[in-house]
Amino acid sequence: MRQCSFVAALALALCLGLASGAQAATADPSALPEVRATSPGAPPAVESEADAPPPFVRRPKRPAQPPRRDLTYASRPAPASFRGLVWGAPLAEAEPRAGLVAITSPKPLRGAYHRPDELLKIGQADVRSIAYYFQKGVFMGAGVMFEGEANYFLIKDHLMELYGPGRQVGDRYGWTWDTLSIDLRLRDGVGELRYTCEAPAKK
Repeated sequence: MRQCSFVAALALALCLGLASGAQAATADPSALPEVRATSPGAPPAVESEADAPPPFVRRPKRPAQPPRRDLTYASRPAPASFRGLVWGAPLAEAEPRAGLVAITSPKPLRGAYHRPDELLKIGQADVRSIAYYFQKGVFMGAGVMFEGEANYFLIKDHLMELYGPGRQVGDRYGWTWDTLSIDLRLRDGVGELRYTCEAPAKK
């Protein structure tokens, strides 16, 4: 009989203790740790500072980069003349001094002249013809025709010695300055070297 009374008293004490704990939790919710939702079967995880995402970090600003050098331009000065004839020279002065004769064969070319006694060489390369072009009576360009890959590379090497490396654009290799350009091309065994002046040289 005493044993039954003891068991009843113990059960009553446990019920009273659970009830008081539930009341305390309801009165002060912060007393319990915050539990993160987890997948079923996983133990609950307690929220802590280590679980917080990292703060936002701005990317460091890159220092200003210097402007890139325009590689299409030649690294050495442009030639002021072609075979002794200054760019922008008037035809009235150049024709008698250089012995220029208008080109009429195989057909007339307006503003195009040649030298009958011209040495048909560019560096070590053999060339077929050299023409001088005048625009509005002013010397503005020159054209050279040649044949073969060997002459192409001889001319290219000669010009690189004079003006440094050029640039390849399509099938043309050349050099560019503010008011002058030189283009070299070989197509189907026929080569062309062209000088083009964009404006008369200042005197």
